[in-house]
Amino acid sequence: MRTSPLFSNISTGDAYYDAEKATYKGICLKTFIMLGITIIMASAVFFYLPAIIVNGNFQSFSVVLIIALIVGLISVLVGRMNEKAAKVSSFIYSISEGIVIGAISLIAELFVSGVVAIALAGTLIVFATMLILFATGVIRVGTRFRSFMLAFVFAFIPILLITIIASIFIADVKTYLGLMIFIELIYLVYGIFCLLLNFKEAQMVVDSGCSKQAEWSVSLGLMVSLVYIFLEILRLVMYIGAFRRD
Repeated sequence: MRTSPLFSNISTGDAYYDAEKATYKGICLKTFIMLGITIIMASAVFFYLPAIIVNGNFQSFSVVLIIALIVGLISVLVGRMNEKAAKVSSFIYSISEGIVIGAISLIAELFVSGVVAIALAGTLIVFATMLILFATGVIRVGTRFRSFMLAFVFAFIPILLITIIASIFIADVKTYLGLMIFIELIYLVYGIFCLLLNFKEAQMVVDSGCSKQAEWSVSLGLMVSLVYIFLEILRLVMYIGAFRRD
């Protein structure tokens, strides 16, 4: 079972009051900064990794990739649990995930041409749609929503185990790919739920008058969910592409 892309401190009620309060503008700015760093790093890896492979340095890059994965996970844990460390953790996460996303995107593009562009567009569409639905009150994130999400996660665990076991005995490629598409859709829905929780967290931080420091923690949570959604859409499109070919 995958770990949650959201390590939220919504329920802690911690608020640090000072002269400067958290704002939506500040949260958006910090999120865009993190996105910019991640995109720059991912683009660099995407375009220079082929040369690294040709020069026979892929083994060294593999070590860097593993370190980036570990550092990225640790930075999220630290940044989401410790508000004071969120700023530094956010930059570290952006750089680490940029390396990982660049490598994954290159591999995905080799299998399905144009998949990265589709995943990027899909992520933007999901983000914009959920933000509009949340801002207009069509989707309300409260106690019922959290209860529903918890029930969704617990219901998904046995389904995931059953599908994994079933996939071992499936000989037909199309059936297997169809099953993987179904699983990826559930992963994607989970990521969307987490994104909605991020929106609620941002609303609570601003409305309760938390300090500017809290903006980094909220932005980090948003960034984690966006990266998760991007990767799930990437995988989903790859499975769909393979399904259509076979």
